[in-house]
Amino acid sequence: MLRDMRTRFGRSHASYLIAIAWPIVHLLVLVVIMAFVNRIAPIGGDPVVFVTSGVLAYILCFYPARAMGMALEMNRALFLFPVVKVFDVIVARAVVEFVTSFIVVTVVFVSAGLSGIDLLPLDKFTLASGIVAIIYFSISLGFVNVVLSSIFRMWNIVFIFMMLGMYMTSGLFAVPSSMPTAMRELVWYNPLLHAIEWIRSAYYEGYGDEMLSKAYFLSLGTIFLFLGLLGERFMRGKLLTG
Repeated sequence: MLRDMRTRFGRSHASYLIAIAWPIVHLLVLVVIMAFVNRIAPIGGDPVVFVTSGVLAYILCFYPARAMGMALEMNRALFLFPVVKVFDVIVARAVVEFVTSFIVVTVVFVSAGLSGIDLLPLDKFTLASGIVAIIYFSISLGFVNVVLSSIFRMWNIVFIFMMLGMYMTSGLFAVPSSMPTAMRELVWYNPLLHAIEWIRSAYYEGYGDEMLSKAYFLSLGTIFLFLGLLGERFMRGKLLTG
């Protein structure tokens, strides 16, 4: 874990702040834009809460998964030591991303409280379970990314475009109920939509009843985890030489 952090952020402990600051800056920029464009959220209330709940789900869903996809490439030197295995490096990156995600969530809520913005949800359990479920999904997707990025050199670029596509169709800036029926049926398969709906359902009473499927989201995450672990097991040699 320490070697992975030093490879990405340098030997200074302060450089790790980049991993925390980047998603927070992303969130802050979008909140400021939304606040200027719309004084009221699409479903009423504070637009800051509406945007923060959506962007936070996006950050937790894709940032760890993307970072895990680059774990082997950035730590190839470690495999000169026979004791270090592929699975060790993947798990180390997953743990670092898991901890980073919780730090980001904590900083966001503490900063909002200090700024006078009320981000406390109506249902705290739903929010907590949603955050844990999204991180589980992200790390599961990260295992798949590790395998695919080691086999296909261009996979990380493809994944970025996939992220953008899901980002634009996730209902982050508009509620899914405002979409045409045909589009709603199509975007329902977007896992990011369910991540956002899960988080927002903690803030808005009755929200997510139409679109949210926790079973679908968790099942998809479990499938990704199974495929990722299976790929790591049976393509271990290819992962190191890809």
